[in-house]
Amino acid sequence: MLRRLFIALHVPTKVVSYIEDAQRQVKQELNAQRWQPLHNLHLTLHFLGDVDEQRIPELQKDIQIVSSIIRPFSLAIDHFGSFPQGGKPRVLWLGMQGNVESLQQMHLLLGKRLDRHQNIQFDKRPYEPHVTIARKPFLHDERSLPLADWSQRFLPHPKPSWMVEEITLFQSELLPEGAIHTPLFTSLLGETTNL
Repeated sequence: MLRRLFIALHVPTKVVSYIEDAQRQVKQELNAQRWQPLHNLHLTLHFLGDVDEQRIPELQKDIQIVSSIIRPFSLAIDHFGSFPQGGKPRVLWLGMQGNVESLQQMHLLLGKRLDRHQNIQFDKRPYEPHVTIARKPFLHDERSLPLADWSQRFLPHPKPSWMVEEITLFQSELLPEGAIHTPLFTSLLGETTNL
């Protein structure tokens, strides 16, 4: 049986509250085809798509290996961004600050582990760490999104930081009422286990 999977970091409640406030403010200036539900906020490391469920134990081992190498580190919300940058955006997101180097290393090491598997596809483009807040955003006029202005106005200081302490493998079920993300496996950072 195939399962739609992704590897991600959990966003803690205090950060979700901050994002909720920013999302509420930007909604006053922007429409979107879909706003990301707050209960589904996460920071994706790798989206895997449809994977045979028999591969899940291998993925769990990969996550354990990488999580044993990386020590807990701090992140914080930093700025608004969009994909693609410039032009007509498909995704509105919030970028990261803090120990982004550890986050990049985690992404890279997971990618190297995933590369060893046949039949597991993942995005190999340069990694831009972010939390998605809207899909297909649009303004009523044709101007580009005022991302720098929104970052100043809607992301007040102090921006909440949090300690990243675990990596989670999620299953995503697409339902008419929206996606449901279910954690399947979590591995603590810096914890060595019998691999």
